[in-house]
Amino acid sequence: MQTVPLQTQATHRCYRHKDARLTAELGALTVSVGRSSFAALLSGGGPSWKALVLICFPFRRFSHLEDSPPGIPVNQAMSPTVIETQCILEGLVSMMSSRLQEVDLEDYYQVVEELGSGSFGSVLMAKDKTTDKTTALKLLKKSQTTLERFLMEHYTSFFLSSHSNIIGSYGVAFQTIDHYVFAQEWSPVGDLFEMIEDRVGIPEVMAKRCAVQIASALDFIGSKGLVHCDVKPENILLFDEDCHCVKVNDFGLTCLKGTPIRARSGTSSYMSPELCRPREGDTLHAASSLDAWAFGVLLFCVLSGYFPWEEAVPEDSGYNAFVNWMDNCAAEPPPLWEGFTTGALSMFRRLLALDPNERINVLEIMQFVDFPWKADNQTDCDLDGSQSALKKPSYESLSEGAMSSSSDGTDSSSCTSGTSSTSSPSPFLDVESNNSNLFSFMFSS
Repeated sequence: MQTVPLQTQATHRCYRHKDARLTAELGALTVSVGRSSFAALLSGGGPSWKALVLICFPFRRFSHLEDSPPGIPVNQAMSPTVIETQCILEGLVSMMSSRLQEVDLEDYYQVVEELGSGSFGSVLMAKDKTTDKTTALKLLKKSQTTLERFLMEHYTSFFLSSHSNIIGSYGVAFQTIDHYVFAQEWSPVGDLFEMIEDRVGIPEVMAKRCAVQIASALDFIGSKGLVHCDVKPENILLFDEDCHCVKVNDFGLTCLKGTPIRARSGTSSYMSPELCRPREGDTLHAASSLDAWAFGVLLFCVLSGYFPWEEAVPEDSGYNAFVNWMDNCAAEPPPLWEGFTTGALSMFRRLLALDPNERINVLEIMQFVDFPWKADNQTDCDLDGSQSALKKPSYESLSEGAMSSSSDGTDSSSCTSGTSSTSSPSPFLDVESNNSNLFSFMFSS
């Protein structure tokens, strides 16, 4: 069996870490292992998995990590969490970039139906012919993406899937003649956007269930040094019709904190003002504040059935009215916001702060959950109860401003750890998918 040499000296030189124990491990360990025994090494009683990952993957860009990469602030570029996440993801991409097997999809899956499609590819509902398990297959056109970008999305999803409110990943990736493909959980209900009644929204209790679970997932993503960058109802998958289990999906735009990002990255109605129109000469870097803003817009949409604005730019009348209200605390809220309670408006003010440095961590919404959010629900809200929907004055309904969506996501109505240990067809089985419990432990908080 061909082995993968683990060169410690080069890795030690290009990765400077303050953890003395980890540094000692990097300097002391020199081993050579086969790919199939990589996960076994991680589960053993020897050096920590962090040290092993760093030793196994002396990537081409690691030489930049002692200094700040161009355009990234030092405090963000040198964050140990961000560096460790980069080590893991780039390591997995590097390891699999020359090993992704080409197969005939129909040899291993029976396609049931197409769940969604777009310019970059499609999502299929399919049954694994070996296990008879229903799964979602995400197909990305080779003409529209690169192998590296595909693998980065796949392994980012896999890396995060131990969280119960993040879509489960099976660690399965392969290619066909025209597409790159990976498998993940199938959602029996669909996405959150489909649940929102136009100009009405969803019942408050369901909105709060969604809010708590999405906030937990986004906080977990941030704790791993990542920013989702595309938070919207279409990317929230439901596993029961009462929203007891929802999961964040689609990591195609997800990037490391501190990564320079281009303006207008994401879906326009959910983009923060600094994304819609950055200041001239400024370089925008990915930060959790971008997800906090999008989360705030998402909550407005699910509670009302409307977008608060088309884009967060001064020319947009809805956004301009919101800015004027934010600048004048004594003013009455704009018409679209009048149906919310004082507590809900306070929550929105903090999530949608115009200054990104003043936006709260998404988990801070928990302090508002025990109080009503809709003005016609002036009683404490029990998350196991039911609430009536709230109608809003006319502005722009969600259906009029909707983006095309795709649904993929498990056939379970309860939220459990996302990474599945279900066996998959061996011709394109990644080594990690046989060690899902190990990786779930590794990547958990």
